[in-house]
Amino acid sequence: MPGMIAPLAADKLEDWEAWVAELAGPRKAEFDDFNARHGLSEHRAYLQPMPDGNYATLVIHEGPGADSLLPTVMASDHPFDQWFIQSIGGLHGMDPGAPLPPLAERRI
Repeated sequence: MPGMIAPLAADKLEDWEAWVAELAGPRKAEFDDFNARHGLSEHRAYLQPMPDGNYATLVIHEGPGADSLLPTVMASDHPFDQWFIQSIGGLHGMDPGAPLPPLAERRI
């Protein structure tokens, strides 16, 4: 079960919450299709307030496509995939064209 933590600046919280609401609302069918196309049986995101007033998001992917999700989405030309990855980049201050960060390693 790959997991990833991404920083979220306090001034991006409202945008992130709107994006999550979009995935659960008007774009739910597209998000469900995204998960199915990429072999995910579970796609969870948690919001963690940090002591400095900012946030971190913990994202967990499960399913046969979980290990290859990020490279697969980054290489995809599917319109939803492109929107998804660009949204993540803007919300979390990541450059979608930069090398991917390593996934978290389970230790216990």
